[in-house]
Amino acid sequence: MERLSFREADARQPQDDRLVGVSIAPLTESIGRGTGFRAAVFRIGPGGRIARHPATLPQLLAVLEGSGRVSGGDGVEIALAPGDAVVWRAGEEHETVSEEGMTALIVEGEGLVPARGR
Repeated sequence: MERLSFREADARQPQDDRLVGVSIAPLTESIGRGTGFRAAVFRIGPGGRIARHPATLPQLLAVLEGSGRVSGGDGVEIALAPGDAVVWRAGEEHETVSEEGMTALIVEGEGLVPARGR
């Protein structure tokens, strides 16, 4: 067993113009280093955003705390709260914003298939 931490103190502030008020605590190594998936906890501060961009791989966002809004390829925003998740297809344009702040688990990888009907 190996213990990991995704506490706020373990997060990094990436230098990326698409990320405003966002910190990332990686849980796995980057794809290409022997893993088919990548997982990280994203913290989006109040008024923060992940600006519109295409998903490089199928991507799942699951809200752990707080709330926010997301949009997909059609640009229609939907509200998310703890317990909600969305999946974007590879290549799908998407955006995430939060007025109050939000913590989300993001997982991406080629074999990602959402569980339905549970």
